[in-house]
Amino acid sequence: MVNRSGAARPPSPSPHRPPAATTCVIVGHGVMGRIQGAKLAELGVRTVAVVDPGQAGTVLTSGVPVVGSPDEVRAPRSVGLWSICTPTAAHAAVFRQIGRLAPEADVIVEKPVCVPGDVPEMCSMLDAHPGRVCVDEHYLSSAVPEAVAAALQSVPGATVTRVVVEMTKHRGLDRARGRFEDRALGALGYEGPHLLAVLDALGRQLGVSLAPASPATCTFDGAWGPAGSPPQDGAEVSYRTPTGCEVVLHTSLVGRPRARSQPSIPYGSRRRHRVLRAEATDREGHVWEVIGAFAPTGLRDRCLGTLAVRRDRLPVAPPQVLHDDPLGRHLRRILRYFAGAEPNPAPARHCIGHVALLHQWVSTARAAAAGRAAVRPAA
Repeated sequence: MVNRSGAARPPSPSPHRPPAATTCVIVGHGVMGRIQGAKLAELGVRTVAVVDPGQAGTVLTSGVPVVGSPDEVRAPRSVGLWSICTPTAAHAAVFRQIGRLAPEADVIVEKPVCVPGDVPEMCSMLDAHPGRVCVDEHYLSSAVPEAVAAALQSVPGATVTRVVVEMTKHRGLDRARGRFEDRALGALGYEGPHLLAVLDALGRQLGVSLAPASPATCTFDGAWGPAGSPPQDGAEVSYRTPTGCEVVLHTSLVGRPRARSQPSIPYGSRRRHRVLRAEATDREGHVWEVIGAFAPTGLRDRCLGTLAVRRDRLPVAPPQVLHDDPLGRHLRRILRYFAGAEPNPAPARHCIGHVALLHQWVSTARAAAAGRAAVRPAA
């Protein structure tokens, strides 16, 4: 029997399984829990309970009760799906609770799947869990990588030479509220999985591997904390793929774009800079640049993106506006997977690979930082 946390289609449903994911329990009622609940409602999935110890005993304006623990959810086996939207450090523990209460539950896990230290236990639980499990890594379902790939494939004989994925925003207000602090992965803990998801999505569309073939260089923006805790302000990773393509992944949580031509984003601003940039050379030696932007600030609708194509630095056509609702599209694909209608759009095992790779890069950067500190002359 193939484990249902993978991409294979599930076997015939058990009599203990609800017939369809028409109801859900949201575990964790922070920003992502609220957004996901609203998106699921748009797709016809009704939230029957919210689990959040900080709000336990209250009732949402929608009439949904808030309880303090999954143990307090009524008839847990009848729930269509469970969604884990807690802080990452609690993901494994919550998954364990759900597995005990509803052994065949279909589960959505917010990215990243778990902290690096919980990877072995999470893998064991996934192996033992007969229900379907999918990660809410919605950039795997974004229309932007698809559009960038289609533009590159329209260039005869194009060879991709460079890919840059950047996600920059000033997260100062959020961090003041205790969000986006990752002691294991630092600045790579929040946007790192997104950066890898965008890269994965582009590689799949192009039919090429964009995984590292050479040791990666990983640098952090900011000071290393006690016991080697990585900096939280920003990070950049660069490496070469098997074909020699250069890959650069950049994130800043203090509003510092990679390109100096881009203005810094000030504290408290809602402006963001999320871009996929690919460069290629065609048969005649012309250099092409395809730039996809995720929810650019200049567009009021967050479900829109843009695509620009240049040849030898000159625009080929006016920028194209794309309809791009990654979260809504991803959740729709998850529901189809839970219904047995399509493969898993974000298998947990695959996304655990993202966590392991990020942890490897952080460990390399930590060792390099320790080496520099060891040779630094005394004051």
